[in-house]
Amino acid sequence: MPLSVSNIAEMVNGTVIGDDTVEISALQGLNEAQAGDLSFLGSAQYIDAMQNTQASAILVDQDYTGTHSFPLIKVDSPYMAFAIMLTHFEKEKLVHPTGIHPTATQGDNVTIGENVTLDAHVHLADNVTLGNNVILYAGVYIGRNSTIGDNTVVYPNTTIRENCTLGQRCIIHSNCAIGTDGFGFAPVGGQKMKIPQIGDVHIENDVEIGSNSAIDRATCGTTTIKDGVKIDNLVQVAHNVSIGEHTTISGQTAIAGSAKVGKNVTLAGRSGIVGHISVGDNVTVGASSIVVQSCGDDVILSGYPAIDHKKSLRSMMATPRLPEALRTIRNLEKRLKELEDKIDNG
Repeated sequence: MPLSVSNIAEMVNGTVIGDDTVEISALQGLNEAQAGDLSFLGSAQYIDAMQNTQASAILVDQDYTGTHSFPLIKVDSPYMAFAIMLTHFEKEKLVHPTGIHPTATQGDNVTIGENVTLDAHVHLADNVTLGNNVILYAGVYIGRNSTIGDNTVVYPNTTIRENCTLGQRCIIHSNCAIGTDGFGFAPVGGQKMKIPQIGDVHIENDVEIGSNSAIDRATCGTTTIKDGVKIDNLVQVAHNVSIGEHTTISGQTAIAGSAKVGKNVTLAGRSGIVGHISVGDNVTVGASSIVVQSCGDDVILSGYPAIDHKKSLRSMMATPRLPEALRTIRNLEKRLKELEDKIDNG
């Protein structure tokens, strides 16, 4: 249902400048917006796009001073306000399946809470426990002795193997593999002998895991993902890894076995953490960077191997000048040799 600008302002704790009766039926970016759409100005670099937008209303920062023919909604954070509205519109559009499909199957001693959804071809192995309001989409497999907390949603074709625990309000996207064997092999007689992986995976509350990501079970003990962790698509978390609260991990990142990642860490796309090291709290690792040794809290790292970001930038800027520097060094060495020869020859 469309919302008036005044309705939206109330939802995001904003102040309207202009006509608050304008109706909004969709959300879009500034460049794509059409009549009836709400957009937002997240940065001054998009002011030009705002001048040409067809949006019917814009979320702006409190200190914005521009004037426009369309209404403005002034808020403390346009980005966060837009996210609130996205959440509202998603609730209207997102329709989960309900009930238990006749093709869903279960083993022995399964415990199912209230208002649980089991879509087509879901299978629950022995001793599985599902909390209240759990939604398992088509083709999901839950292994024996695993537990899924209240209000968790698991999207199609995800596998959660034996002895895994997921907390409340988690979102697991399609084609994830949780609790798969850790990558453990020992060289024996010129061959690789598989090391049994008998540990488990413990995922706490409010965790989101993107499509095609893999979380390996521990060799012994537990692979742990703490409250509020957000993991993008195509991420590898190896055996015995520990990830602290509210850490964000972007796509194609890999964390090797037994690494410990602190809380509020940001791992940018295609970054990597080698095994058996610790990354402190509030650390940022740049895109395509590889952390090869332990680091403390509150640092920004980039490069390969990852070092202090400012040092990494200086190193990157110096690299294109290396050929010229080498030529200069060779010329200086040649001139020095000529001077030494002159001195030796009197």
